[in-house]
Amino acid sequence: MKRFLQSVFLCLAFLNAKAQVGISVSPPRTYFHLNGGQSEVKSVTVTNVSSAKTLDLSVSFNDWKYDENGNNIISPPTTLPTSSADWMTVSKPSFRLSPGESYDLEVRMTVPFNANTEPVHTTMMYITQTNPQDAVDEQGKAIRVYVRSGVKIYRRRNAAHNTNVEFISYRYDRGRLQLSIENDGDIWADGTINTDLVNTETGETSELKSIAFYTMPGDKRKLSLQLPEELEKGKYTAISIMNCEATAVLKVAEFNFVHL
Repeated sequence: MKRFLQSVFLCLAFLNAKAQVGISVSPPRTYFHLNGGQSEVKSVTVTNVSSAKTLDLSVSFNDWKYDENGNNIISPPTTLPTSSADWMTVSKPSFRLSPGESYDLEVRMTVPFNANTEPVHTTMMYITQTNPQDAVDEQGKAIRVYVRSGVKIYRRRNAAHNTNVEFISYRYDRGRLQLSIENDGDIWADGTINTDLVNTETGETSELKSIAFYTMPGDKRKLSLQLPEELEKGKYTAISIMNCEATAVLKVAEFNFVHL
């Protein structure tokens, strides 16, 4: 059954605050540049940040992708064409950490010679507590707490690649600007969009809050910009500048609208 990853991390934050138990995992993303038949090992450091609780931990892998709003959607392993879950092994599938102890988990990816032609493959590595903690929820009820954290793993071929994200639509909708972008390259692309507004009747300018985006090849992303409540009614030009982290090329979109 698919579920949103966001709820897992919100749960983790709640558990850290309420149950005084948690883990730190670094880095949160790991990248492999491998062709078919190649293998590589990366290190992920796992730390028990609890001051009193010993944690028994296990490692597992799932598939993941973004939805059109940029949320992470988790699926069972090997169910997506972009899955690399079966390619992964770790130095210890399960291990124990005393309070304050760290372990450098060795994560190996081995790409088969007959891997499909998807330009990018991914998996989510979960590190999950297997000895639950007794705690009390906000209503005073007894609960059992499990801590879990995820590491996103990416793979692309060790070859030239094309990073490209384009604006594909822009519209005004009841005090918000609705943008759509598309990753039509062959590599993951992350970045930010900064937007300035110009009142075409008075010349007054204002700057909207920057928004971040994360995309995979073929993704279309819906983004929403809230206009300031104090923005005067009138005619405006919105100028949005997209900056992708992997390229120095800036993309610009202009949109004329009437703020009602």
